[in-house]
Amino acid sequence: MPRFACFNLVSAALCAVSMSAAQEGVAGEMMDAEDLLATIPGATLTGISNEDFRTRWTQTYDSGGSSGGSMGTFGERPYTSQWSVWRDLWCEDWGSGGGCWRLEQVDAETIQPYHGDRKLPNAWRIVRPAEAK
Repeated sequence: MPRFACFNLVSAALCAVSMSAAQEGVAGEMMDAEDLLATIPGATLTGISNEDFRTRWTQTYDSGGSSGGSMGTFGERPYTSQWSVWRDLWCEDWGSGGGCWRLEQVDAETIQPYHGDRKLPNAWRIVRPAEAK
């Protein structure tokens, strides 16, 4: 049960939206290792680079244990990378660089990356979800 109460008409309307999102167990929650492994491996994601802020990328992640490979495109350039989950962080290594992020599940199709506590400007979108196990 959500841990908030609705006190007036305006907050009641907003509260109803928040409660429905909270009941789905998705909106606004930081993903832990279990969530990461249930959501990303086997899925295809896309977004705009948080480095140059203009290049579109698309990446398909192999399914597997707590690490695996992926293939994608950065603009027109194809690439491969390695991914892993370390603690509750999603990590990737492209050979030319890499990083680890905390991820927030915004909704069923949107993942918001954070570098440390800093929210990155461009969210990731799930274009093809992983198949249910």
